Amino acid sequence: MTGLEIAALAAMIAGAGVQYKASSDAQRRQREEIARSLASQRELQMQAEKKALDTAQTYDPGLRTAEQEQIATDIEQSLITPVSESQTIRAQQATTQGDVSDDYTQAKAAADLNTIKQAEQLARLLGKTTSASRLRMNEGIRLMDAGQAVDQLNSFSRGQQGADNIAIQQAGLVDPGMTFAGSLLQTAGSAGLMAGAGKPASTGTTYSLSPSALGANPSATIGTGLKPGMTMGLKPNSFVSAFPG
Repeated sequence: MTGLEIAALAAMIAGAGVQYKASSDAQRRQREEIARSLASQRELQMQAEKKALDTAQTYDPGLRTAEQEQIATDIEQSLITPVSESQTIRAQQATTQGDVSDDYTQAKAAADLNTIKQAEQLARLLGKTTSASRLRMNEGIRLMDAGQAVDQLNSFSRGQQGADNIAIQQAGLVDPGMTFAGSLLQTAGSAGLMAGAGKPASTGTTYSLSPSALGANPSATIGTGLKPGMTMGLKPNSFVSAFPG
């Protein structure tokens, strides 16, 4: 194999290697983009699941009871506080001038206390009756918020998936520069091999000496006394058959 053929073969192998690397790099980039997209979708799914589970946990009977009691207490306090303040102000304004008997003072104090107690009872009653509807309203609001949050995550997931598909397709494209370079190397190598195959192989010419060329000294070695340009009986395509003894 000639040097040209060796170089041509090396060029073809190098071209195939460049194209293989370009394809391998594209596959690697595509796998990385797919893995990143799956991880992003998984993260969004986990956020949606967490939102739904957190909302579902609020419907635990123990938590609902505690929340309803807290709502009732808040309603009761919101009703009792203004009534107590108003009753105190009225009691001060309704103070009788001059000396009054102890019976009147005690009766008035009892009446004021009774008014406050009635207000407290009414407030507690309203707190209990209103807390249930307020609890259901709060649960409805939380459920609506959770649904909107999940819908937003779902919408974002669809948009992200569309963008990821484009990125995956782009990552899977083979580098045209490397592909072109590999193709050039393979084309050059193929041309070199064809050129080497079309060139005829060189063959040497065999020469022999006739007995007369050695003169009177039959023991002389071939080539003794030969000078450039001398033929001395050289015959193409013949062999030395015998030397005189």
